[in-house]
Amino acid sequence: MKVLMLLVFPLLLAVSYGNVKLCLKCICYKKALIQPLYTVGCSHLGLQDTFPNLEQWPEYGQQEETRMAVNFDWNDIQHLKKFPHIPGIVSLSLQHNKITKIAGNAFVELDNLKVLDLSYNQLTAEGVQADVFRGRYSPQRYDPLGIVVLNLGSNHIHTLSPYSFEHLPNLTELRLSYNPLKVLSPSTLMSLGSPDRLQILDLSYTGLSDLPEAFVQLTSLRHKLQVLYLNGNQFLRVPQTLAALGDSLQKLNLNDNPILELEEDSYRGLLSLRELNMSAMSHLRRIGPSTFAHLRSLEILYCSYNHNLTELDEEAFGYGDNPWTLRELYLRSNALHTLPVHLAPWKNLAVVDVQDNPWCCDCNLNWFINELVPLLADITPDLVLGLHCSEPLQLSGMSFLSLRNPANSSLLCGDMITSTSKTVWDHSVQLYSAFQAVIIVLLVAAAGLAILYYLQLRRNAMHSIQTQFSNIRYMKAKTET
Repeated sequence: MKVLMLLVFPLLLAVSYGNVKLCLKCICYKKALIQPLYTVGCSHLGLQDTFPNLEQWPEYGQQEETRMAVNFDWNDIQHLKKFPHIPGIVSLSLQHNKITKIAGNAFVELDNLKVLDLSYNQLTAEGVQADVFRGRYSPQRYDPLGIVVLNLGSNHIHTLSPYSFEHLPNLTELRLSYNPLKVLSPSTLMSLGSPDRLQILDLSYTGLSDLPEAFVQLTSLRHKLQVLYLNGNQFLRVPQTLAALGDSLQKLNLNDNPILELEEDSYRGLLSLRELNMSAMSHLRRIGPSTFAHLRSLEILYCSYNHNLTELDEEAFGYGDNPWTLRELYLRSNALHTLPVHLAPWKNLAVVDVQDNPWCCDCNLNWFINELVPLLADITPDLVLGLHCSEPLQLSGMSFLSLRNPANSSLLCGDMITSTSKTVWDHSVQLYSAFQAVIIVLLVAAAGLAILYYLQLRRNAMHSIQTQFSNIRYMKAKTET
């Protein structure tokens, strides 16, 4: 018992003075890789600070060659204080806290910090000032922070300070999703123009309805931006200003925007785009001819869960003489009843997902059943299971695979035509028989009427003769008298 007290008392004393060792409170783990990676897990501990004293951190974290990922997620931190000199930290996550304020030069001692996650906090523009991300400075030299990835998503940022990122020249990925920006103000644009090599920008769910010309003309974006997230905004059409980013933009996400129709000019100028996401558009009804004609580098197209999309023009890709580049096509859970046979060179696609559409299994879709389904079954058999007929009624709910089953061969288009023809013929025979019966009845009735008429004429004639004979006898009798 005494030995236990001797061990526990220093720990309790350290806790009372706020000097508890980090690895006694958090979970420290070493992953044996080519270069060891240390992880520090301090989440869900109700912490109000991040161990500001250097003595609390493990010694290996103070070594330049160390690689350490630190996690302070899901705590009660409100005021983020300056970190001690821990050059081993390369990744720092502070998600799901209550941070409203960050101390100036908070990260200046983290020489090798590359990834910083401050998402799901309560930061505003005042909490993201330039001095927060200031690096080491002396009259002889200035060493900016080496942060490459910065996540400020899900905060309360309406606008950014013009100089928020001026000390982050190495920033290549910036995430501002789920902030109530609504418009890209001049100060926000100026802030976005600070990094020299921005490649990934996330503006999803920020309430935007327009991309101003000043945005796409930023020197930090022109010829550099490769990935742009605009999903979950209020765009009624694809921003035409995106064409200015056409020589560098490779991935564009427009999911969940109230776009009604896509047409030939929608993606004009995006010559380098390789991946396009345009799913979950509840208002989208039509994709017109040549919509994707300008996307000469497109390899992956996501166009799924558009529950009102009923029309997909067979010339939607309209490449003409341009080489076919598309490799993956996702058209799942739309409202498509048919699929144009000439929409794509189907054999050139590695993935085709057209499940969960209300297909009308008539003769127009016979090529689909006999040609495309076998192709899909060989390449991606798991993407065929969700193919079902919704029309006609006698095929409703039947899978495409069962349609191709020899036992159900009578349900294929040719046999449906035969069955339909037989039904029509049977109806014709029945109608002809009924017509014959009516004719016979009419003929019998006419014959009966003719006989009656003849008998009546004969009766009248006999009556006339008898009358004449009676008159003769009467006249003869009168003469003789």
